[in-house]
Amino acid sequence: MLLCAPFYASAGEQQLVLQHANAQLIIERFFNQTLDFSQLPAQKNIYLTYWGNTPTAEIKHEDQHLTIGYQGDEIEQLHLQLGEEVKTISFYLQGQPAHYSNNYIASHQGKVSVATPAVYELSNIVLALSDKYRQSYQQNHQGEDYYQQMLQWFSPFATHPLISKLKEADYYSLVENGPAYQFKKEQIKPSEVYSGFRAQNAIKDYNKLLADFAKESKFHAFYQQHQNYYASLHQQFELSVQPQRIWQWLEHQFPGRYNSYRVFFSPLGIGNHSARMYDNNGFKESVMFISGPNRYQNEEISASLKAIKLTRSFFTEIDHTYVNPISDLYIDEINQALADLTPWYKGGGYNKPYLVFNEYMTWAIFSLYAKEHYPEQDFLQIKDDIENFMSQKRGFYLFKAFNEQLLKMYEKKKPTEKIPDLYPVLIDWFNHKT
Repeated sequence: MLLCAPFYASAGEQQLVLQHANAQLIIERFFNQTLDFSQLPAQKNIYLTYWGNTPTAEIKHEDQHLTIGYQGDEIEQLHLQLGEEVKTISFYLQGQPAHYSNNYIASHQGKVSVATPAVYELSNIVLALSDKYRQSYQQNHQGEDYYQQMLQWFSPFATHPLISKLKEADYYSLVENGPAYQFKKEQIKPSEVYSGFRAQNAIKDYNKLLADFAKESKFHAFYQQHQNYYASLHQQFELSVQPQRIWQWLEHQFPGRYNSYRVFFSPLGIGNHSARMYDNNGFKESVMFISGPNRYQNEEISASLKAIKLTRSFFTEIDHTYVNPISDLYIDEINQALADLTPWYKGGGYNKPYLVFNEYMTWAIFSLYAKEHYPEQDFLQIKDDIENFMSQKRGFYLFKAFNEQLLKMYEKKKPTEKIPDLYPVLIDWFNHKT
């Protein structure tokens, strides 16, 4: 039951009178945090991105609770009152981020579509010029011809008002919303397919400045001059990764089914990847953002290992769209098994049991795929690489033990069993390992 606050709440608003300072915020059942009213700013924004279904949040306080969900408005506001003081939380919600027309369905059914859209590439370019992100781009692409050509072309415009504004921008909110927009003449307009990939949308915030930067810098000329390069990377991705083979393998292992894979990457990618699942008009699409094939071109390793590393970067994103729905079914067990993350993870962006478990799973499942599809020597090399990378660089301390456990379990499973059948025993392994 909600208590009435002494002010009117209009459509798209809810109100809750607190008896004390603490309330619980629960997002999608998976993420629980305490809200301390005394520590909240007067206005707080929370962005709820659509990953596989319409996001929801729940606020609990004593015997009261209320649900925040998409009701046709992109913003739902919650007014919290303690004594005479009122603070507001604005929830930015993605309702239905994809709209698949019959023409789109006909042209994408059963296909892996790889693209470097114009607004997406523009967003990478402007971030590469900004003080906040320049070092990350330089570390990833120093010495590459495309990066140097980009700097030569666009550096004279580094004083454009947009660039100084980007110190306030979140990387994902700008770059990953790029494919949801397109150029119409010199203006940036929403696409007809996607309404956004992140609830926080910097493309919308900086729309006019982005369009002006593109005009002043003659971005379109640069983009057109490099179409052959983008196309060559797309072809290299298809040949090296063989995404259709991965698609078939994952759908043999998991119940998830998709009508289309949509892959976005930029030659300027800096290793920030993500994946989500969209379902509209009877059409299911798995969408992912990854780094391009040029990411590994300067590494002193064999061509076959470069291809495998590129495949791994794709695989460990796309398999989230198969792994996560199964993990959702075991959320209570996962939360219990990983209640103490200290032995498992160093802390940081994945600092929730659900997120940690899924990272262990998605990367270890690639080892299963690699063992079945690559020569033994290459498999052992990539297995060693990912175990070191996960445990030493990313801080998933016990990944090697988990990876070897899953390999053993998979080898011993019954012919009729699939990876989801191993979940209960795997979760139990987490319970007993420490």
